[in-house]
Amino acid sequence: MPVKKNVYFVQVDVSSGKDSKVVYLPYTSGVIIANAFADKQVASVYEFKEFIFLRKNIEDAVAEMENPAVVGFSNYVWNTEYHLALASEIKKRFPECITVFGGHNIPQSTDFLEEYAQVDCLCFGEGEVTFGALLNAIENNNIESTPNIAYRKNGKCFMGEIKPVCRPDYVSPYLNGMFDEVLKKYPHIEFNTILETSRGCPNSCAYCDWGPLKEKTRFFPLEKVLAEIDWIGRNKIRFVWGADANFGIGKNDLEIADALVAAKEKYSYPERVRINYSKGNSERVREIVRRFNRKGIDREGATLSLQSLSPVVLENIGRKNMSLDRLSKHFSVYHEEGLQVYSELILGLPGETYDSFADGICKLFEIGQHFIFEVYHCIVLPNSLLGQKDYMQKHGIKTSNSEIVRFHCTADAYYIPEKINIITETATMPCLDWQRSSLFAAFTQAMHACGLLRCFSVYAFHELKIGYRRFYEGLMDYIESGAAPYTNSLYQHVKASFAELAKGINPRFIAPHVGNLVWDHYEYMFLCISANIDKFLDEMMPYLRTVIEDENVLSQLADYQKATLRRPDETTAECETEYNFHEYFRNIYINKYSAPEKGRFRTVFTDSNPVSGWETFGKYVVWYGKMGSKSYKDTVNVEKLQ
Repeated sequence: MPVKKNVYFVQVDVSSGKDSKVVYLPYTSGVIIANAFADKQVASVYEFKEFIFLRKNIEDAVAEMENPAVVGFSNYVWNTEYHLALASEIKKRFPECITVFGGHNIPQSTDFLEEYAQVDCLCFGEGEVTFGALLNAIENNNIESTPNIAYRKNGKCFMGEIKPVCRPDYVSPYLNGMFDEVLKKYPHIEFNTILETSRGCPNSCAYCDWGPLKEKTRFFPLEKVLAEIDWIGRNKIRFVWGADANFGIGKNDLEIADALVAAKEKYSYPERVRINYSKGNSERVREIVRRFNRKGIDREGATLSLQSLSPVVLENIGRKNMSLDRLSKHFSVYHEEGLQVYSELILGLPGETYDSFADGICKLFEIGQHFIFEVYHCIVLPNSLLGQKDYMQKHGIKTSNSEIVRFHCTADAYYIPEKINIITETATMPCLDWQRSSLFAAFTQAMHACGLLRCFSVYAFHELKIGYRRFYEGLMDYIESGAAPYTNSLYQHVKASFAELAKGINPRFIAPHVGNLVWDHYEYMFLCISANIDKFLDEMMPYLRTVIEDENVLSQLADYQKATLRRPDETTAECETEYNFHEYFRNIYINKYSAPEKGRFRTVFTDSNPVSGWETFGKYVVWYGKMGSKSYKDTVNVEKLQ
């Protein structure tokens, strides 16, 4: 019986070090291998040996290989540099081995082959069909017959025929046992994974590398998805990232959500899920969020993403947002039901200015998004419209090639850093304005979305007609003056990081009292200030007095603001005020303003799920909870004293 040829597949995340305690299962590799080896001809000739998914020393990784015939690589921005280095070492040790690169980071041309001699073949589009066909073609010595590839032959690079691949379903790597050996081999690792219930996105946003595909959504069989969810729970997979572009549009999505909840109830896993929700079918999405919320399984709640509130930007990137009135109503409904709703903006999009960006953040506050908003620096992805040379030239796009730093992972330096091209300048936003915008975003996220000064700014907006931008820019000027030494030290640290990032240096923010994890800029500020809340509020009072001149109101707001914030090992806090501030702010958060009721009130705040210690607080409140309403104690009792 002939000896089978060995196949390996590589998918190494930037944060999956050899000593990592939390790692993603290599789902993309798994689904490609599962489908390739479902072909009897492939299985008769080849033997799949192993997934390489931990960021080991390159020499050690290759030394563990057993005469590889073909090695596939699933590439994206977080692993391409490591993959290239590994491919080089493989070709040195096993020159006859064929290295195959695919994934979203590979442009559909021969350019990548021509630049990297250690790569023999490229796969384009969905790899489940192509990789299996390629293995057969390699065995039959007619690689040029395989569609959707580029290949090297006799020292020259060629493009194969491009044919659309759009299968309605694929073999599941979970259900066919592809990951069983991985789980047995690494019992010390807590695994996260990907759940894919559909594939495709009909939108064509310029910044996204799904955009050029612009394909209809294909829904996978419900029976398979439900079985995969049970597998995830049964195998104690900690965190699930939903790969769907628009979860909630499918008629089976409520049943899928129920299955995730049922798995959590039955197995205690997954602990959390992160879903990309559809902008359409708002009722179904809201019901999914309700069901997740009851079991505490959803990390962020519903997604009402905007990317920008500038009409110029939206035109440039080919995107349409729902109206602000409609957005405001959505925020009201979610907040009234106690459900989290999340918004995101992208900084660096063509047409954005500092003014339009800062105004956009403050407009979010005005229409009711006071809790969770995320700001992402725009990354140039090779296969996106935004990544094309003519588009970049048209909009004056300049980038910084910076190391990827993964938040909520250990602060150890990564072996072979991965790089991304971050937009730091456009024709409408000079680099200094980009830095200023980045700082304004981080500052308002910490002070407003995380709740450190939210009550003061909301009161000033509604009672004193002081706009949010005026409030926060004034506060930033006050801190810059050096009048608040402790807060200024944090502020300047964050400010300097954006100047460094513009040069390609991406600092790591670590709050030592919370452990050795890396935090986002605003999370770092929030965690440090929370541990020193009295010092912080004392430093802020001189500025706040210039905004809220009534000393009696100001002192009571300070008491209320401090009492409402969650802190580790603090179950209850209370304050007495001359206004029913709790009802006042609650009404504002659901866009039903009424003047604060006067009288004497005792407000008691209780944390129904208190956490012990700062490390646990960081994990469950800041990381898992994404703060928002999670930064406040959740049970409030207001007693009118007279």
